[in-house]
Amino acid sequence: MAGNKTYRGYQDLAVAFRARVEAGAWPIGGAIPSEASLAEEFGVALGTIRQAIAQLAQEGVLVKRHGKSTEVSSGLSGQSMLRFFRYQLDDHRQLVPQAKIVTIKIVPMEKRIAAVTDWAFKSLLKIHRLRLLKDRPLLNETIYLPLPKFKRLQGLKPSEFEELLYPMYVKACNVAVIRAKDQVGFELMKKADAKALNMKEGHPAVRVHRVAFDLMGKPVEYRSSVGDAMAFEYSAEVY
Repeated sequence: MAGNKTYRGYQDLAVAFRARVEAGAWPIGGAIPSEASLAEEFGVALGTIRQAIAQLAQEGVLVKRHGKSTEVSSGLSGQSMLRFFRYQLDDHRQLVPQAKIVTIKIVPMEKRIAAVTDWAFKSLLKIHRLRLLKDRPLLNETIYLPLPKFKRLQGLKPSEFEELLYPMYVKACNVAVIRAKDQVGFELMKKADAKALNMKEGHPAVRVHRVAFDLMGKPVEYRSSVGDAMAFEYSAEVY
């Protein structure tokens, strides 16, 4: 039994497995040990191991590859805010947006962000980014990342950032985003957003607030994105 500890059920094992992910013993994107070897190490039945893995897979921490080994999740590739808007080609294919980093700077923690994220960090990395289609700005985004967790990004030039941020978080900072919570609201376009989007101040706007969570379920990104409310479109299936 691992560490001579007695594991009463799969919930205990799930906690132990999650701890290995958090400690980096099971790296992001890497395969975990086989179920048989884990059963032997922890001194439990194979079925109990499978239940623990299934729980973490349901939570998004692990990914079961059909016919292959189970891996630690690499997270989302990038859930684009543009899914809320009608920006498509004539054949209804969704266009792939471009990304342009405008500014990167270190700022002190803001109370409104701390209230939403429960962050106790003193400093944040603030990234101003535009999302464009055919060089037309469609989304004005402000992204906040806690320091020192994302310190490896603070020395980069805007041109060194990738189109998709979530895969970049994994490669540069070893942080995988596995889920995000979006809150959508409507407002009148503020002066700064209107200028960035080449629109008139006071135009109807949509603001999407996002909190993104890592493998441990902790918030690791706060994002505010603004776009044209006249292009807003929400679609959902109800069963």
